[in-house]
Amino acid sequence: MGRLIEVQDAQKCPSSLTLHTGDMLLFHASGGRVRSGGNVVEMLGPFLQAVLGDHGNILAPVGAPNVVFFRGHRPGRAVIDVVTGDPWHAPQTTTLEISVES
Repeated sequence: MGRLIEVQDAQKCPSSLTLHTGDMLLFHASGGRVRSGGNVVEMLGPFLQAVLGDHGNILAPVGAPNVVFFRGHRPGRAVIDVVTGDPWHAPQTTTLEISVES
C-alpha cells in the first residue's frame, strides 16, 4: 500500500529521499517539475487546496496554487524541483534527489 508523505517545508527537507513505488509526496508549494527521471517520478498539480462546504459547495481561496504532489511510479532515481514562496515576486526552488524502490 502506498503512503501519502506530507512535507511541511521543502527547504528543511533532506536533499535525498527514498520512496517506495506508489508513495506520494505532498508539498505545500506553488509549483514544481521533474528535472530528470520522468519515468520514475511523476508530478501531479499544482493544485489550489479547497474544502467541501456544508451544502455541497466547494470553497477555495483566491491566490496561487498551494499544493503539489509527486508520485513514485517505478524503481529508479529522479531529481525534482519544488517551488515555494510567492510565485510572482520571490519564488524559491528546492532541488531534491528521489530514489524509488519497489
